[in-house]
Amino acid sequence: MEKEKEDLLLGFVTNQIALLPSLSTQYIRGYPNRISFLKLRSILERFVTFGKDNERIILMPGLRGIGKTTLLFQLYNIFRDNLKPNHIVYFSCDIISKQFNSNLQEVIEVYEKKILGTQFETLNEKTVILVDEAHYDENWQSTVKSIFDRSKNVFVIVSGSSSIGIEINTDLTRRMHMERIYPLNFAEYLLLKKNVYPIPQLTSNLRDAIFLTEDINEAFNKLVSLNEEVTTKLKTKIPNLETELENFLSIGGFPFTLPIIKDELIFGKITSILDKIIYQDIITFYPSCKGIVDRIFPILHVMAEASDKISYESLLKFIPESSKSSASEIIDALSTAGVINPISIEGSAARMARNSYKYYFATPTIRSSLLWMIGKFSKDSKNLGLLLENAVFNTLNKIKIYNPNLIQDIRYMDGDTKPDFQLITGGKKMLVESGWGDKGTKQINSEDNQNSKFSIIVSNIHYPKLDNDKKIIFIPKELFLLMS
Repeated sequence: MEKEKEDLLLGFVTNQIALLPSLSTQYIRGYPNRISFLKLRSILERFVTFGKDNERIILMPGLRGIGKTTLLFQLYNIFRDNLKPNHIVYFSCDIISKQFNSNLQEVIEVYEKKILGTQFETLNEKTVILVDEAHYDENWQSTVKSIFDRSKNVFVIVSGSSSIGIEINTDLTRRMHMERIYPLNFAEYLLLKKNVYPIPQLTSNLRDAIFLTEDINEAFNKLVSLNEEVTTKLKTKIPNLETELENFLSIGGFPFTLPIIKDELIFGKITSILDKIIYQDIITFYPSCKGIVDRIFPILHVMAEASDKISYESLLKFIPESSKSSASEIIDALSTAGVINPISIEGSAARMARNSYKYYFATPTIRSSLLWMIGKFSKDSKNLGLLLENAVFNTLNKIKIYNPNLIQDIRYMDGDTKPDFQLITGGKKMLVESGWGDKGTKQINSEDNQNSKFSIIVSNIHYPKLDNDKKIIFIPKELFLLMS
């Protein structure tokens, strides 16, 4: 490295270290800690306090705007007094790349040589390196792996877009802990907005009742008991829980929106995040989409309005003089960026091969923001029903990812007279329907329900109900969404 560049980067690193205390104060701003923070703090504490060195890399992929940088600074704030000066640092690959035309490897070399004054191999002090916006450095994996291999006294936490969690090489996978950062779930929303902590074991007890209990009567009785617990411990603190659920679905998916009072300001900020994802992230990481990037917002608007499946063919009208592969590229880019989750249609292989999917957003708040952009957002039962269905899917999908023993598969069921989802749980079918307002059983007919464990309807009721003849349990929407 040339001396002029080395001196420039030394100034940057020195300045970053000096600014860290004020930066952390600016980002934390008195927010309560998310549930993810508790997991990350526990892992880092084992290293800093107890010297455990088997896990020394944490990877935090996630959507823009959901608080990854805030999490990094919350961790800094907790451990800054446990580490010697200059032994906990923060670097943003975005700044390194754009302002210094450099990369993480060069910055680490300067930090090692000029700040620590020793090579990592001979480092005796515990050191924590916080790396933000890693997706702006195409070689971040090799840099982080090198640090891991060279010293057991260095811990690296890496955050970046959802894409960094997809293409991880095998060597790094063996060495790291993956902690995906999601938009807020309902319990986290209540924690950050109302400062009401989750009921201990409620999430696991709900999952046990629904997915691990074979007898429908036993499952129902467990849900009745859990609903009473929510009424006693939660609704006494938040009597307007249903209103808070409406706010969570429409405007509460991103932590930064919670202090904002006006809905239009929230929607404007979320629109700005989507704009950056489309015109910065997607263009950078999917150059093939550059010529059709202006068509992405119209496609997202179609997805936001849709209550049914969408085929690639129907999206092609937004992409003049293009082919089906262009629609596929846009869907892949939006999925990789963490904006949408496509879900396959339940049915035969031939039917599933028609390239029709149902698309759900990473948070219902994205859907409501897109509807607001085209003047179609309102808190009527139709829109709230779409938002609730999106939240139900997100809850189920997260369980499928982290607890595949509970849910092995999720499919969207096609047709106005069909329930929303078919799950495979414990080798058996389970049908799930959701809706805003009173829901009957017409979507779950005896043919679909045949050979199923039992079925679930998530709706506006205040306490669980049981239809034993049709093998259906009705669950209050607030109770169900506390399962995530």
